[in-house]
Amino acid sequence: MTRAPSHDVVVAGDGPAARALGAACVERGLDVVLVGPDDAWTSTFGAWVDEVDHRDAFAAEFPIDVVSLTRRRLDRRYGVFHNQRLRRALDRAPRLTSTVTAVQHHMWGAAIDTADGTRLTARLVVDATGAGVVSARRPDRGTGHQTAYGLVLPVRPDVGGDGAVLMDWRASGGAGKRSAAEPTFVYLVQLEAGRWLVEETSLARRSPMPIDELRARLAARLGADLTGRAEHVEHVSIPMRPGVPSRLQPTVGFGAAAGFVHPATGYSVTASLRAAPRVAAAIAGALDGDVPAAEASRRVWDAVWPPPARRARALHDQGLAALLRLGGDDIRQFFESFFELPVEVWAPYLRVDVGAAEVSRAMSAVFARVPWPVRTRLAAGSPVAFARLLR
Repeated sequence: MTRAPSHDVVVAGDGPAARALGAACVERGLDVVLVGPDDAWTSTFGAWVDEVDHRDAFAAEFPIDVVSLTRRRLDRRYGVFHNQRLRRALDRAPRLTSTVTAVQHHMWGAAIDTADGTRLTARLVVDATGAGVVSARRPDRGTGHQTAYGLVLPVRPDVGGDGAVLMDWRASGGAGKRSAAEPTFVYLVQLEAGRWLVEETSLARRSPMPIDELRARLAARLGADLTGRAEHVEHVSIPMRPGVPSRLQPTVGFGAAAGFVHPATGYSVTASLRAAPRVAAAIAGALDGDVPAAEASRRVWDAVWPPPARRARALHDQGLAALLRLGGDDIRQFFESFFELPVEVWAPYLRVDVGAAEVSRAMSAVFARVPWPVRTRLAAGSPVAFARLLR
């Protein structure tokens, strides 16, 4: 039996991805409700300034360095969001302060149960919870894990240089052989009011690097454990799952829940901000008419992951698998070669919403620059498949 849902869209989640999509749906005139706990955003969200429309939401923007074999000032400005400003900029859609506990899908749409006992009905449900707790998850096989231990300090810590650092791959000095076999890097960025965030980061690892290990490496790098002097301690743990969610699942993923986490950087916020208007337009189009709910979900999924981005994602996953095979000297050589490229070549690689040709161009250029031993390890998993992907 067909019924009239009370809303066009219910978006599960209350982070940047959920709010961005909610705001974009309001712009399209859709009846949308966000369901989320309304928790404070405590993570630090960084972004390339040229990729963001919400420039007034930055706490700071600045030039930034990379240190691998040499120190290099990148020809591109970087910024850190002021979370409250970003939140206010995206605060457009009505919200229910709760969490989604169950979704029952029907031909006409879905019934959504929440933790506070409210039942909502909608023609479409979107999972923007980050971890993907509402929609079907992708398998964890092959997952890499990015982890970091960070401190917010009132003054800039002494890690060399005089400004912000995207990644400094020099050995921390206190991890011995472990640092060579499993390298980590330091990330240092400005915050508002003269404060700085410094993080020891494991880029990608088959299993998460223990927080205690990261804390010890950061202390060795800084010459002391400054945890007791920190205004805030940040623990980062990002699963970097390969692939994208199934197109056949009735709940549409968005943001990190849809696989927007970049396999090499762990970033997903700016990809979600850029995708929100495109996906909201697809939602409006899919719901314009008497379309079965399952078909509407598939149409919206195609906007979340257009074919060019899906092909690029296959290349990104291959790149992550290759990075997981590299030790300390190799990884430093890799990033030295990567950032030697012109910015117009390496910058597209750091986005999930580009075409395969742009990703392949960067991968091929790096592959041509690194020494033969590094090339061998990059292609070691499946040389034929790697060559085919580069073409």
